[in-house]
Amino acid sequence: KAAASSAASDEARDAMRSAADALRGLADITSPPSLWQYERAGASLQRMIHASPYSEEREDVHGSHKEDPTPIVTQANPVGRVLLCYTGGTLGMVKEGGSWSPQQKRGGLSALIASMIEFHDDTMPDIHMVEYDPLLDSSNIGPADWCSLANLVGRHYFDYDGFVIVHGTDTMAYTASALSFMLEGLGKPVVLTGSMIPMREPFNDARRNLISSIVLAGSSQSCEVSVFFNDGLLRGNRAVKCDAGGLAAFSSPNHPPLATVGAAGVSAQNRHLWRPPPSARLRIHSNLDARVVVVRLTPGFDDGALVAMVTHTPELRGLVLSLYGTGNGPSHKAAFVEMIESAIAREIVVVAVTQCFQGAVSLDTYEVGRRLLELGVVSAGDMTTEACVTKLAYLCGRGLDFRDVRAAMGRNLRGEITEPGTASITPMNAPMGVPNNRPVNL
Repeated sequence: KAAASSAASDEARDAMRSAADALRGLADITSPPSLWQYERAGASLQRMIHASPYSEEREDVHGSHKEDPTPIVTQANPVGRVLLCYTGGTLGMVKEGGSWSPQQKRGGLSALIASMIEFHDDTMPDIHMVEYDPLLDSSNIGPADWCSLANLVGRHYFDYDGFVIVHGTDTMAYTASALSFMLEGLGKPVVLTGSMIPMREPFNDARRNLISSIVLAGSSQSCEVSVFFNDGLLRGNRAVKCDAGGLAAFSSPNHPPLATVGAAGVSAQNRHLWRPPPSARLRIHSNLDARVVVVRLTPGFDDGALVAMVTHTPELRGLVLSLYGTGNGPSHKAAFVEMIESAIAREIVVVAVTQCFQGAVSLDTYEVGRRLLELGVVSAGDMTTEACVTKLAYLCGRGLDFRDVRAAMGRNLRGEITEPGTASITPMNAPMGVPNNRPVNL
């Protein structure tokens, strides 16, 4: 007890010292302070009041996350301070045996970053780094890693102005969606990025993606999880991987980009769509219930396989059906209807997403969709499959019962869905104005 009390006192003294230094810095400067200086002072004060964010933290899968971040680039007068988390992915890969694979020797990416003159410009932030050990292909990243990343942000939340996560592209949209739900009350930018071509190649997209992400994380006013790729900053839970080989590999089909980067710098013409600053401190929810399955329907599919899955998977919590068009399915097939009825009777949440790249589920548009609505299928609206799956896992992990999960799936929690009756915000009609579609807390 005495040791714990002493540690708490030391932490409180450190927090008070940081707050005093930050406020003194505001008083000493001769020109008007920048936004990030105000934010750093505010973060220091918040750290003094709350020793750490609220967290349901569980043990990390990767022990390297417990290590202190390593300084990579230090500026005399930094424009912010960014924590870079390197999980793996194409960006830092090396060629072995004729194919690209994650570099298992630690320090390779940090050495590259430290050698880049762009990061030593006086307009750049300080960069500290945490590296996964071992580095992972994103195909091997799942819910346990999402929890590790959320907890990493929580542990260092008051020490940095923003966070960049270098991630493989294949599952980046899933990780971004999951983190958007797990980090409730996020007041700083968390930017995921990667590349289609490794940084070690003479021609690559890695440098631009990494530089832009670090600039945005260190100096933007974003209060959400996002994906930066090619030239666009996308809301994390609206992003999808749309191209397996092109440099513009990510898109946000039902939501405009939050910002774009071009010859004139950063353009935030959709600034009005950014999430508002939080009204409460960061809360980290790292309990996910991943007992969710996605089924993409095809004409003439085997009903028996679906019935067997529902019947013989007693622990299943959620079933996401990827349906045609606006949410249409074969309502005349008795076995398919009976499968849905059986799932709902067992309190399995059944959600309909569209197979279309753009658009939304509207179950009351056609008779076949209305039949599914009558059975109790929940519409995912214009959510991506990635957002739908991770939202289900998040809500089930919060301990909500069947009815509450069903109700929450249609509510806008983190900007992931346009609720019925509000203005659509697809890229074609974004200039119409600010939709009355404010996120709710859950």
